[in-house]
Amino acid sequence: MDGALDLIATLMHRGGPVMWPIACCSVIVVLVILRKLLQWLFHVLAARAGAAGWRYALGALRKGDRPAAEEAAKASASPYAHVLAAALAQAERPFAEALEGEARALVRRLARGLGVLDTIVTLAPMLGILGTVTGIITSFDLMGSMGVDDPTGVAGGIAEALITTAAGLVVSIAALIPLNAGRVWHAALVRALERAMTDAERAAEATP
Repeated sequence: MDGALDLIATLMHRGGPVMWPIACCSVIVVLVILRKLLQWLFHVLAARAGAAGWRYALGALRKGDRPAAEEAAKASASPYAHVLAAALAQAERPFAEALEGEARALVRRLARGLGVLDTIVTLAPMLGILGTVTGIITSFDLMGSMGVDDPTGVAGGIAEALITTAAGLVVSIAALIPLNAGRVWHAALVRALERAMTDAERAAEATP
């Protein structure tokens, strides 16, 4: 552990000031990935745990008992039931319109954070290129002041250029894989939500 920390400190020092925003990007990537994993896992588990309450709410809605359907939906742990309860509470709006609005709000919450990963996938390599440019500038400045006979100072600038480029690519790759996997998972969650909302609309239309 101490060796890893020493290595990170060395790379941060040798990589120059551009390493700091790259390091911030890496921390953000880790935090966003953990947050999305917990959010989506909780969503799936809550949908399974509240499946019985969700079915009961749909049954009450088919019978035309909207108050009972709303109470059952509120009591259920299912996120779909929460959408249904919020839509039923908006008595002044058409049910289909209210249901669609609440479903879209849930989709936006489930997608929150993916845009951050998408930005870092592009930003991190650009920061690495910026570090490359500053490192090369440093090398040429030292070459001009020390001359080509002393390569020691020049090597530091070249090392800065290479370290930042590598760090930016590593952070970008580390964000890209979870981003693509998250898009697939998010699409699956949206499809499940669409099926649930279709069942709710059909239940409302079946009201005697």
